[in-house]
Amino acid sequence: MTTSNKRKVEGTPEKTALITGSDPSMTKQTEHARALDVEGAYNVRDLGGYETRDGRMTRWGQYLRADTLANLSPAGVNTLLEYGIQNIIDLRRSSDLQFKPSPFIGNEAVTYYHQNMAGDVDLEGREVIDGIEDSAERRGRVYCYILEQRKHILHQTFSVLSSPGGFPVLVHCNAGKDRAGISAAFVLDICGVPRETIIEDYGLTARYLVRRYYEENPDVNPDEYTWRDFQNDACHPHSMQITLDHVDRMYGGVAGYLRDTGITDDQLAAIKEAMTE
Repeated sequence: MTTSNKRKVEGTPEKTALITGSDPSMTKQTEHARALDVEGAYNVRDLGGYETRDGRMTRWGQYLRADTLANLSPAGVNTLLEYGIQNIIDLRRSSDLQFKPSPFIGNEAVTYYHQNMAGDVDLEGREVIDGIEDSAERRGRVYCYILEQRKHILHQTFSVLSSPGGFPVLVHCNAGKDRAGISAAFVLDICGVPRETIIEDYGLTARYLVRRYYEENPDVNPDEYTWRDFQNDACHPHSMQITLDHVDRMYGGVAGYLRDTGITDDQLAAIKEAMTE
């Protein structure tokens, strides 16, 4: 399998480490691009280039977060292989795999893992969450329920990441904002990326996923309903703030939560070492 250092920007955004935000690590000009142009997907992003609290930097080309890969063209598949991806962690439900299978299942160039993060059975207490009127709070509470009721999946996922050869990896769900968003946030936290940067990376999904929304809703005027509007409705940063606050309150932070699932300090250190320079 060949690898390439070429980074392509999806759509028209500038070639910056991250498009928005006041944090210096999110606006520094780099030779890389945050989003990749992958035919058949909308929200494929590299977690490289984020400054950590101890002065390090997350590595480019090691961890991609993404929406579903089920609609990738052969060219899209090849783009990811040329980018150097060696592992795929698919967080979707079993029914998604049945009706929209990944093109990487059976592909000898990668190791494919299915980690059903939301589960095929509804979360206990979901009816209580559904009664919350504010969409950002409701989504954040759903994330908290996932963390409490799917600890075995988080353990399995981070065991894969910490294993020898666990990187480079692409982790995805359907939209690349919820399950993939939680996993990405946890990895960035392990690396020591500041909280405000983690939360903004979560919200950045709207910048790219809104294009799918426009295609599915051709009557919507992008000038009247912007990606910021979509962010407010679909991936408001407050949702991730609620999630991380919950983890802080209940476990003393992301590392404490993962330890509670059975992840060891050595495994956490292995992920940080693989992801930072």
